[in-house]
Amino acid sequence: MQTVTLGRMALKDSNSRERHDLAMLKIDEPGEWPVAQMGWSSSLKVNMPCISISYPALLNRTLPTVRFGRILRVSNREGFVHSTCKMEPGDSGGPLFDYMGRVIALHSSCGRHEDENFEVPIDSFRKYWSALNTPEDYKSIPEQVDEIGVDPFSEGIISLSYLENLNQSIPQPNQEQAGSSVKVTSLVKEKQVNTLGTLFHINSKNYVVSKNSLVGADVQIILGDNMIPTDIMHKDAANDLVILQLKGELPGGLTPNHLTAVPDSMEINSLGKLMISPLPQGKKVSIVSISHLTLPRRLSAGYFGASAQFRNEKIILNRVAPKSPADSVRLKIGDQITGINGRPISRPEEFGGELSKYNPGDSISVECVRADSIFTAKLLLTLRPVGTHAAERFDGGKSVRVDGFKKLFAHDANIKSDECGGPVFDAEGNFYGINIARFSRTTTLAIPADVIRRILSFLLPSHPESR
Repeated sequence: MQTVTLGRMALKDSNSRERHDLAMLKIDEPGEWPVAQMGWSSSLKVNMPCISISYPALLNRTLPTVRFGRILRVSNREGFVHSTCKMEPGDSGGPLFDYMGRVIALHSSCGRHEDENFEVPIDSFRKYWSALNTPEDYKSIPEQVDEIGVDPFSEGIISLSYLENLNQSIPQPNQEQAGSSVKVTSLVKEKQVNTLGTLFHINSKNYVVSKNSLVGADVQIILGDNMIPTDIMHKDAANDLVILQLKGELPGGLTPNHLTAVPDSMEINSLGKLMISPLPQGKKVSIVSISHLTLPRRLSAGYFGASAQFRNEKIILNRVAPKSPADSVRLKIGDQITGINGRPISRPEEFGGELSKYNPGDSISVECVRADSIFTAKLLLTLRPVGTHAAERFDGGKSVRVDGFKKLFAHDANIKSDECGGPVFDAEGNFYGINIARFSRTTTLAIPADVIRRILSFLLPSHPESR
């Protein structure tokens, strides 16, 4: 699609505290394009429900994601609409809709807290519509303004006070659902690590499915003041899941009936569906953002800290991050990479593909050429450093493993990285899957129920090995 850049306003009004973050593009190509109706930001109300559509760059998607929230402030001191529809880098310019499907604002920026999401009010575009249709990068507020008009539906705009605390407003999970979320503790690299697990009751025995990368040695289930030991029965590294068998008994748990009714995959009409993630104390409420998702392994690999370009048929380093593993062994821009752990490297895809095989904490050897000197550098890959942007520093942070999954769905619950492993249900109590990773500020990933059913199939009554 060909576009032409028109007006742009990225400036602060000297007569007020308001900032303007506006731009206009024109589609310069014949065709019939889908359009969204413009609403009025002047008719917004606090606690009015709203919906966000965005294209996060890191999710490997051509289709948008959906998020739900409410209006917190109609206009803050800088003139932005403040909503709880989460955003992150790459979302800027995307639409915020009211519950009637009208565009009421465009995404601009976010703060560290997950409820700090700031939107350009659509009335700013109405006001400067004519000015923005002129191809100019404005250095001051244009004198030409248009009438904003009046929202014909302003009298009926709703405000829902129960949205202020949706986790409390939605009915509590029933005893069966609530009891299926349990605390898991174990020793991972000599450190005590806690996470959640999903309790199943199959053939008169108790099993817990949890997040494999957060489960180590001496695994126990925490129930009040009691600790119930477990045995590791099966690991599914591809889905980052582990099956634990309890040495004691716990009341409740999901049964084979919860697994027989699950669909083979989510349908597209599941987008926006209400989801509930029970915790040992409380719950998290969300909506389905993406109904089906595949994430190749990339971000979960160990951090090398240097990038390369293909130049003159050679892999040449073009950036070395300060204080990175590559920097620690004094690799330099211009060094040629010829191999990793004895595997010859001559193409860009081989360089990235080989590095992606290794985890944080793995040691690798890198064969290099500098000028006419051949040498080998041995280094320890680390976790990726946390970015400086506010969106990277949300409470609880990202999971260490966030990709390398073949089948997922995504929702917008603020599941912390140590709350992964617990179950997800819809509002009717149907089991939909297990939370597996906090991917970003906006996104929690879940393994769908049909994958859980397959992993547990050897325990189910219809399976020969379960008898």
